[in-house]
Amino acid sequence: MPLTRWSRGRVTLLGDAAHAMVPALGQGANTAFEDAGELAQLLARQPGVEEALARYDTSRIYRTQIIHARSALQGSRYYEPDVEKFVRGVLEQANADQTAFEDWLYSYTPPVP
Repeated sequence: MPLTRWSRGRVTLLGDAAHAMVPALGQGANTAFEDAGELAQLLARQPGVEEALARYDTSRIYRTQIIHARSALQGSRYYEPDVEKFVRGVLEQANADQTAFEDWLYSYTPPVP
């Protein structure tokens, strides 16, 4: 289950420590880079560490929860008794949604604090 809080005081988590994922989407390292980039921006622009970390939690947790859930869903297909049939069914049902999801996933630009 994804964490709902990554920061406490002046300490925070990022990458796998905050949101370990099934490798089905190959997004574990990518989300860690996103975390680091956004955290660096927030630390540079916010008046205090605690405020920067609070904004970091607010900004990053929702996005990584979506990626985590999608990765788990796609990873679960490998455990189905008839994997090929399952994958065909998922692709047929989610064909239009996959493009929208990938657009959302790969066009991410961190908000400017």
